[in-house]
Amino acid sequence: MRKKKAKIAFSTVKNSSNNYYYSKMVFTNNSTLQNKESSLNVQRGNSKIKTLPCFKTKRGIKVGLTNRFYVQIGSPDDTISLFDFAKRNGIEVVENVSYMDDWYVLSCPIDSSFNALEIANKFYESGLFSATEPEFVYQNLLATTDEYYNDQWGLHNIGQYGGIQGIDINADSAWTITKGSGIKVAVFDQGFELNHPDLAQNVYSQGYDAETGTVPSQVRGEHGTACAGIIGARINNIGIAGVAPESSITSISIDLSWFNTPVQIASGFNWARVNGVDVISNSWGGYDTSYIIEIAIKRAIEEGRDGKGCVVVFASGNENDTNIRYPGCYSPEILVVGAVSPCGERKSPNSCDGEYTWGSCFGKRLDVVAPGVLIPTTDMENNNGYNPLVPIHTYCGGNMLSSDYINTAYTVWFNGTSSACPHVAGVAALVLSVNPNLTGRQVCEIIESTAKKIRTDKYTYSQHPHHNSGSWNDSVGYGLVDAYAAVKRALSYPNDLYVRDTITDNGTMPSVEYSTWDSP
Repeated sequence: MRKKKAKIAFSTVKNSSNNYYYSKMVFTNNSTLQNKESSLNVQRGNSKIKTLPCFKTKRGIKVGLTNRFYVQIGSPDDTISLFDFAKRNGIEVVENVSYMDDWYVLSCPIDSSFNALEIANKFYESGLFSATEPEFVYQNLLATTDEYYNDQWGLHNIGQYGGIQGIDINADSAWTITKGSGIKVAVFDQGFELNHPDLAQNVYSQGYDAETGTVPSQVRGEHGTACAGIIGARINNIGIAGVAPESSITSISIDLSWFNTPVQIASGFNWARVNGVDVISNSWGGYDTSYIIEIAIKRAIEEGRDGKGCVVVFASGNENDTNIRYPGCYSPEILVVGAVSPCGERKSPNSCDGEYTWGSCFGKRLDVVAPGVLIPTTDMENNNGYNPLVPIHTYCGGNMLSSDYINTAYTVWFNGTSSACPHVAGVAALVLSVNPNLTGRQVCEIIESTAKKIRTDKYTYSQHPHHNSGSWNDSVGYGLVDAYAAVKRALSYPNDLYVRDTITDNGTMPSVEYSTWDSP
């Protein structure tokens, strides 16, 4: 019987600033190991292609090794040692990391006998440097899939979609005190439309593109515009209302689909920290640990807002298990948000909303929950060339929507912990707007301690050694975030600093297959 040849599909992205390429090699399922090895040997025989190992995280997410790695020096004087050690090992020092003067990016040449993982270990074992880290390519980081205000059950639940009245974040009551004026919120995502009619009035800068390290932000997908609307859509008689409708929003863009590196992700947090951002909303995650990302987040939390600290909010993930997505899981100083249904249940395949394919992640690192299904929000205008008005489903979860037609600048179908996370980022903006002297940690404590203890018929709340802001439950955390209660507490909040315990959640990456790096 004749053997079938292995079919290979290449997906390639070029980093224009440093002139190097990443490619992913995909084999058909019926390719034999012999055929795979034969195809790889062909690629290895090409002097312009270097085949590198790929790894799999404990969640089964694949990350490919590139030809680059990162080095942290202990002091400015160590720069000399860095360049000297790199030269002796045939390694190129590519650049200093923006906003992180103690970190450098280095590169293995195409003919190097080492890969980036091996040489990063060699640099660390030399004892000359504080830390090293090989560069991996991450993929699939997304945490998901005013005329419409009456459909926004998350802000004011009167039983829409068969839900329970009062299962909402109590936004309209909070708006009697503040709408978030004076607070800057960064949406770290695929970028959002800066000229969107429901967002433009609140956009305060051109933003930043973390993938290229340049200004302005770019729109790399639909996800960011949807997240931005939940936070900062203006109350202006059109579309929807954001949780903090008078806050200032900015866009930090990155791909989030299949190509991201730790230094790119770190640069987004670094830019937010040095550019006066108060709250950073992150509806993504899902790969393994990266020290440079953790340092960038830590510095934002500790050094942002002139030392008071940025509030960093992350989505928990949509896998319906207890593995909170990284990097949200790595530090208790990150505010981790899960999703609830209109009936106040942890969003699961069995919750009342009728979406059977996903559930909100929960467990020891969950802090609070927020609305996360059937969320109306902003969408890219005339997305994919559709007509300005398109029909939508008018029956969902037992209740009719307010209109048979909806402008494509909006959507009623945004869901996932991706939609829950920006609800909480918006509440953080409301809290800071009435008391801008609060530290980031104090904002987190206020949001946690004022959360509603929802569905006590289903969930038992009790004290927990790692959750010190009140009674807690592993399915819904401290409960459903309550904007009004949080704002009221912020008005009279004491000045003592609240510190949470440290919890770690590390993963493993056993070797599984191959990735490739192509030289120009």
